[in-house]
Amino acid sequence: MKSSPLKAMLLLIAMLPAPLAIADTPRPALVQSIDVQIPLSPMPVTIAGQRHLGYELHVTNFRPFDVELLRVEAIDGGNGKRLASFSGSQLAEQLSRVGARAEGAERQRIVAGGRTILYLWLPLDSGATTPTKLEHSIELDLLRPSGRVRAGVNVSCIVRTEQPVVLGMPVRGGPWVALYDPTMLGGHRTSIYTLDGRARIPARFAIDWVKLADDATRAAGDPAIVANWHGYGSEVLAVADGAIVDAVDDMQEGATLSEATGPLALENASGNYVTLDLGNNRYAFYEHLKHGSIKVKRGDRVQRGDVIASLGNSGSSSSGPHLHFHVANAASELSAEGIPYVFRNFEVRGAYQNIDGFTTGERWQPFPAASGKRTLELPAPNTVIVFP
Repeated sequence: MKSSPLKAMLLLIAMLPAPLAIADTPRPALVQSIDVQIPLSPMPVTIAGQRHLGYELHVTNFRPFDVELLRVEAIDGGNGKRLASFSGSQLAEQLSRVGARAEGAERQRIVAGGRTILYLWLPLDSGATTPTKLEHSIELDLLRPSGRVRAGVNVSCIVRTEQPVVLGMPVRGGPWVALYDPTMLGGHRTSIYTLDGRARIPARFAIDWVKLADDATRAAGDPAIVANWHGYGSEVLAVADGAIVDAVDDMQEGATLSEATGPLALENASGNYVTLDLGNNRYAFYEHLKHGSIKVKRGDRVQRGDVIASLGNSGSSSSGPHLHFHVANAASELSAEGIPYVFRNFEVRGAYQNIDGFTTGERWQPFPAASGKRTLELPAPNTVIVFP
């Protein structure tokens, strides 16, 4: 017997595969947490024979309740190797809350609507290939009214491939101590200025240069008198060939350190200063120069090694007479991002254990002379060096 058309159609339908049960597949749960931004991708710089990456993670809490950071890991995006991991007190030490200050473990808590900044200063293994990309794994707790909820965020950034600019010496001879601390909250590295609608760190790689005597003293006689300091009036040199972008020499100096203390208007904090165009959107800044000593003016061209001014104590000069020096990516004292640089050569004589050792007048620890010669590096924090 012949099958009816209706029976054939029913048989065909029965043989078709069953439809997917789309409605039975649950959607993944979405959990709002934090916003993480890396304003400036890092550029590797060699310090004491080891490459370092210095940069920041800006972490903002958009939730109506607080968030607590538990762990942050930095990972080489190329090979998956963990470069650093921070948790507990070690993590808290590298965090700074924007606005109202927090101390200790409280730094790990980001209040509702608040922002915290994680300051990273990562040494890379000797001989390892510099990463081209960094991954960051962030573990946190959302402190909801109903209880804690664990969450995670992954954020990446590129590592810039350009090399730090190579510079000549900013001062002659020595010994000089290179004062800076990349982990000290309130220091150069963590001083943020919000101008022209953006937050920036112009002195990210700044160094305060203070001249010492061979006996480790910083002054001959009473150190309260500015003119007694060994470095006061020392020649300040052009670190490269280039054009002078700015030269300001209108701020008087006090005769004693006590006259140099106290609040200053933001525009006067740098004191008398010179800005040198190094080319390729790189600018060198010399600050706290001696009043009446600046030998250049805007538009002048200089050559590496030319004397451009004398070391002084103008502006906000908490370290006593010194040369503040840094390099940034724009011709503005404060509206620019600090970028790394290296010096052509210098010799390390020793080091202070930390900035406190210098401040309290301790003697720096000498290094063996044979191990002190350095080329194409940035001095390590608080090292005592001599320029050739």
